[in-house]
Amino acid sequence: MSVFRIEMLPAQQGDALLIEYGDPAQLHHVLIDAGTPPSYADVKQRLGLLDGGRPHLELLIVSHIDTDHIGGVLRLFDDRTFGVQIDDVWFNAWEQLPDRRTDRLGPVDGEILSTQLRERKLAWNQAFDAGAVCVPEDGPLPTRTLRGGLVLTLLSPGAPQLSALRKEWRSVLQAAGLDPCEPEGSVQAQRLAQMAARKGLRLDRLGAAPPDVRGLADQRFEPDRAVANGSSIVVLAEYEGKSALLGADAFPEVVAASVRRLLVSRRTRKLSVEAFKVCHHGSKHNTSNDLVALLNCHRYLYSTNGNIFGHPDLEAVSRVVVSGGSNPTLHFNYSSARNAVWADRVLMHATGYGSVFPAHDARGLVVDL
Repeated sequence: MSVFRIEMLPAQQGDALLIEYGDPAQLHHVLIDAGTPPSYADVKQRLGLLDGGRPHLELLIVSHIDTDHIGGVLRLFDDRTFGVQIDDVWFNAWEQLPDRRTDRLGPVDGEILSTQLRERKLAWNQAFDAGAVCVPEDGPLPTRTLRGGLVLTLLSPGAPQLSALRKEWRSVLQAAGLDPCEPEGSVQAQRLAQMAARKGLRLDRLGAAPPDVRGLADQRFEPDRAVANGSSIVVLAEYEGKSALLGADAFPEVVAASVRRLLVSRRTRKLSVEAFKVCHHGSKHNTSNDLVALLNCHRYLYSTNGNIFGHPDLEAVSRVVVSGGSNPTLHFNYSSARNAVWADRVLMHATGYGSVFPAHDARGLVVDL
């Protein structure tokens, strides 16, 4: 019997999602982000168990440049004691951003990762002919099939989100004494190497009462406008009749627009998915009733420990409970003070949802689809 599962690794407030699919005797793997820099220890340990200790990834997706998604990836490529074979990396850096006119450290991390990818001579956006991983304004959504049969349909970002990131990227780098438009020279490379060193990285080249679920769900939705989040790479992963929507930190209206396009092309009213890794760790600014209502889904995945930003927000989870179909199940990769309310059996019975948390001694959570 074939395997299709998502493992939410313990990535602190971030994402580190390991997808396994295929025949149990020959599994294939995709990694989406690697959490914060400290998360790398858990990511490394888990990857080290793959393929008899010689890990191989069909694809690494670095969804965007926020440190709780890219930080662990920087550690992965900085670790000279650990090798991972990677067929392709999907990552939108400066050279992939359209020439039109956050997290303030994000573009610096993006430049560091760009340098690491070049140094290691890794395939980079190979599936998009080295261009941007981007949804076109019209026509079919981009679809790519990985070795082993996993089908990925791109839902985000679009050109407007990447254009906004380009403007932000250059302004942040210029404030730090760098400029992506300048040729790579020793001075620029040295400054970047110094910034990487401050992060502990090396570059070889110089260079309470139960919540009112209905009331919370009906609160006015105020959308996220963080430029880096809007640039998130979002995919629909499909394998042998099952699928998962992996939302990174994307804008829900962007994902919803792509889902609507997909519904038209597939001639159906709702997109059936076995799991939805909700956008931005369950932020109330990234989970809308409109998006959730487009899905026929029973599993909603939350990747966060809630320690810094307080995710998931009560409003966001309430929208899933109210609009997420009959008997949705909430899957959390941490047990935290923030999400403990969703373990209340009385609330579950009253509002019609279920919840799953890691065992007390587990690191992260595995969701079999």
